Amino acid sequence: MEFNKETPVIVKNFHYDINEELETKDNVNFGLKKVEKQNEDGTTDPGEDGNYFDITVVFEVAPAPGEFTVSGMISQVVKIKDYFGDGSDLSKTDYKILSRPLVEYIETLTYEVTQIALDEPVNLNFQANF
Repeated sequence: MEFNKETPVIVKNFHYDINEELETKDNVNFGLKKVEKQNEDGTTDPGEDGNYFDITVVFEVAPAPGEFTVSGMISQVVKIKDYFGDGSDLSKTDYKILSRPLVEYIETLTYEVTQIALDEPVNLNFQANF
């Protein structure tokens, strides 16, 4: 599957909390919604060479040993080349490919925040649930 990133990754929200009690969580959920892309001149792109989708990852993760939790929502609009369906017939592998750039963004944000907050970066390594 080939896709083009039509927008940069958008961090809709990202939250970091120190946990009062140790607790682990691994809730990373993937959403896919067909959208219409608006051109700069106000017209709608007909998507003649593929449909546009808003890819969203909603997450709440507290890696072991559970000292902190990161949560939030990150999204990006992509165009899937030569695909004209609604997304329901895509394979699990396709979902993984589409969500991976967003998951990597979450991993990077967490690394950077924990470097500052804990004086030691934490590497997350996870995948979205499908």
